[in-house]
Amino acid sequence: MPISIKELDSSIKEENITLILGKNILLKIVEELEKQTLLKDNTVKKLISIPNLCHDDLRSLIEEVIKKESLLIAPGSVKYLLEVAESKDVDVLFKIGDAFEKSIMSAKFYKNFEKVISQTAQREFGKMPRKDLESIGSDFMFRFMGRIDEKLVQSENKKLMAISEKIKEKAGFDILVPSNLLLCPTCRTLLSTEEYRGSKKCYACKKEIKREDADRVYTYKVPDPIKKVWEENLWFEAFVARLLRRLGCKTWTSVHVMGASGILHEVDVLAIRKGTVLIAECKTGKVSRNDVFNFCTKVGDLKAHFSILAFIKELPEPETREFVKKNPAIIGLENMGKMSETDILDELERRLPMKS
Repeated sequence: MPISIKELDSSIKEENITLILGKNILLKIVEELEKQTLLKDNTVKKLISIPNLCHDDLRSLIEEVIKKESLLIAPGSVKYLLEVAESKDVDVLFKIGDAFEKSIMSAKFYKNFEKVISQTAQREFGKMPRKDLESIGSDFMFRFMGRIDEKLVQSENKKLMAISEKIKEKAGFDILVPSNLLLCPTCRTLLSTEEYRGSKKCYACKKEIKREDADRVYTYKVPDPIKKVWEENLWFEAFVARLLRRLGCKTWTSVHVMGASGILHEVDVLAIRKGTVLIAECKTGKVSRNDVFNFCTKVGDLKAHFSILAFIKELPEPETREFVKKNPAIIGLENMGKMSETDILDELERRLPMKS
């Protein structure tokens, strides 16, 4: 019997939709084009293909090089903040670095940046006159946006390369590529962390600097697609999908699937083999009991035959672990950071009751 599809409106053209029709099942899959494009990047593909990618020994090295590289553009400023505020809230520093990268030199960034620094100082120092808090924010902002300590950059580069070599020894993968920091030739203020077209205005001396006239400090960087898939945990979803494909599954990574309720659910990995539907939730950080229960609700609404809870770390409480063990539709894979890829595949093949 032929299937006839009629467009009700133009909305279908605005989404990348896949419809899967089977006996007693109809799945509507909506793909996020930005994420799918990112996962098709050749550098990202090479990363995902690395054996034992989720093992602690390798994963910790990749995380370390990404974190160190994100702070490379202003290592002196980071040290300054840690000394002045005596702060150990490294996450705040990474957010600052991320904000800098996304909103470099913008007026909106200045305002938000000074606010973040003032709030950090207030949290560390307690009650303090407003003018002193603003002074800390302004001073740090000047150092952050200001002159680059080239010797310190080169020193940090050596540390990055040392970690990169360890990754290459373990995985045969070069995670760093050559890059430049572009500086104002007059006052040595940072203009950009990458090449630019035309000219940029130096926010210290107010001069317009053409790209070819900028001074360069040679450095290394992690390619943006690698940083993005790592920071958004897309790498782990793609890694789990790759393992399922080795077991003969057709997979979709990081998609939205419509449930029986009509709600679109975010699904890390959707896999289908011989008419059997499986969804996987992939977590690299801490997992709460609510994460597990919410996933169970999602599985029910999507009418999936089976599901996988894939965790780098372990489940939070014995009660939650026992709940997962007693549910025949859920395959719990915890502490994957301690497992080899071969062990994970053997466990999946043993426990997946999918039709061959």
